[in-house]
Amino acid sequence: MEKYKLLPYGISNYAQIKREGKYMVDKTKYLELMERAGNFLFFIRPRRFGKSLFLSMMGSYYDIEAKDKFDLLFGDTYVGSHPTTEHNEYQVLRLDFSITGGNIDELRENVYGYIDVTYGIFVSKYAKYYPAGYEEGFYKQKSTSDRMNYVHAMIKRYDVKAYLIIDEYDNFTNNVLNKHGESVYHAMTHAEGFYRELFKRFKPSFTRILMMGVSPVIMDDVTSGYNIATALTLEEHFNEMLGFSKEEVRQIIRYYNE
Repeated sequence: MEKYKLLPYGISNYAQIKREGKYMVDKTKYLELMERAGNFLFFIRPRRFGKSLFLSMMGSYYDIEAKDKFDLLFGDTYVGSHPTTEHNEYQVLRLDFSITGGNIDELRENVYGYIDVTYGIFVSKYAKYYPAGYEEGFYKQKSTSDRMNYVHAMIKRYDVKAYLIIDEYDNFTNNVLNKHGESVYHAMTHAEGFYRELFKRFKPSFTRILMMGVSPVIMDDVTSGYNIATALTLEEHFNEMLGFSKEEVRQIIRYYNE
């Protein structure tokens, strides 16, 4: 009996799915459409629609450090035979705000702590693309805010193509709104609230940015500080980018039936 591909249940790491030869619905044709749509994009869908997996796939596609793995990861996909000129051209920073949370009094500290670690990983990964002392300079900065500014300044100074991918942009803020009410939420996302200020920092520093989440509730509040995003959520060309269409479900059933 010919070996069949297992379903990647619970796995949101694209590279892992490809390495292990699990079943994958090819959504790579949407990468080209997204590039044409703009440099700063915003897209929301309900939970369990495959957002994290799609963003993982994007990270592998655009990451300059994954260039030698392109055939392994994308050789049997649409974009493998129709690659865009942007593939493997970026230093990719991916933030997942579903990881952050905790006590309301510690929320800002937890968010910035997560950012600190993630920026540190980014700096270590791409240090070879900057002059000697780049990584040491990062750790000499006195605060998370200073370290973010350092990374952003170096990206601009050396004209680096950098892609910021944000998963679950609204995760912990939705929890704050549900559990602690509008006043606490308002303090985070309006005026000089720390989450709104965070998105203002992102705006001038990256060549491309994509944000995904489940709700439009905080979009206006956050994006008033980050006012350059093009919303793709209601664009019909992207209706089937996440989740499965009827025909895709039929293909899955036919595959396992056979």
